[in-house]
Amino acid sequence: MENKLQGCLIGAAVGDSLGLPYEGMSSPSGKKLFGIPDKHKLLFGLGMVSDDTEHLVIVLRTYRKANGDIESFSKILASRLKLWTLALPLGVGKASLISGIKLLFGFSHKNSGIFSAGNGPAMRVSVLGLLCDDNEKLKEFVKRTTYISHTDPKAYRGALAIAVAAKLACRNKKVDPNYFLEDFKKINDSKCEEFNKILKKTIQSVNSKQSTKNFAENLGLSKGVTGYIYHTTPIAVHAWLSNQNNFQAGLMSTIQCGGDADTVGSIVASLIGIQVGVENIPKNWRKGIFDYPLNEKSLKEIASNTYNRSIIKELIVFPFRQMLLFILIILHICYRGIGLLIFKNENKKE
Repeated sequence: MENKLQGCLIGAAVGDSLGLPYEGMSSPSGKKLFGIPDKHKLLFGLGMVSDDTEHLVIVLRTYRKANGDIESFSKILASRLKLWTLALPLGVGKASLISGIKLLFGFSHKNSGIFSAGNGPAMRVSVLGLLCDDNEKLKEFVKRTTYISHTDPKAYRGALAIAVAAKLACRNKKVDPNYFLEDFKKINDSKCEEFNKILKKTIQSVNSKQSTKNFAENLGLSKGVTGYIYHTTPIAVHAWLSNQNNFQAGLMSTIQCGGDADTVGSIVASLIGIQVGVENIPKNWRKGIFDYPLNEKSLKEIASNTYNRSIIKELIVFPFRQMLLFILIILHICYRGIGLLIFKNENKKE
């Protein structure tokens, strides 16, 4: 189990880090500016993580401390999301940010969420599917993890699908796509014909060996996968089921779809990471995470529950880390703007 958990956490961090430079870009634009996502491209072969990895770790630590108690889980999660919000996270989704602020202003975890179908809950639930064996409890943990920030039932359905995927990935080296669909239908307690049709279409595409990029285009996502949960979840499930024994191919095909590349990439990489283990994640991708406090070494220790957290060190180092990430984001925005302007002028000349 420890190796699977390491694969989940480090996989998610790698997907987050590799996808971050491509976030918000269409597939053609990302390819023109950064080429294929075969290495970290945030800073000379190095990368950093974002809220996708941070939330996954928060949920893991919360689940462990709650020791199976649902109410304790919700209260601890609320406390940790307050601290996360105080750290001034960068590039965070609207619902996650607003809910964090509401928690800081005294709102209960029962009232902190807003009506949103964003993909925030899906990025943080794979550890629940991995660790929680009881399906009834799994549903409740996913609900609490979702509704603390996103109250639209669509967000719960999409997050539950990812949790079920993680549960099956933990138990099987290779998951039959049809079995995933049937298992999800059995577990899902929030029926929706629209979502059922989307998942059915996803499984049909996987079975027909269609590429994830072509599947995304068929869903109308030629400009990139959005943060809408009904866009994120089918693409993540498709990329996972199509590449269960190939971490590199699965992650690269996901990022090359464009759009919310870091979040979707993080979800896919966490699922494949569970199956292949940390040793089958490319070494240069693992070592290339240049970050603090979350990096390959610390994530391995968090997975094995041996991480000794230094609050004083974090208080000293973290502001500089945030400043560095902010500067890199600004530089990337400038590079994108200039690069796309040059490409536009070149196309006009042609």
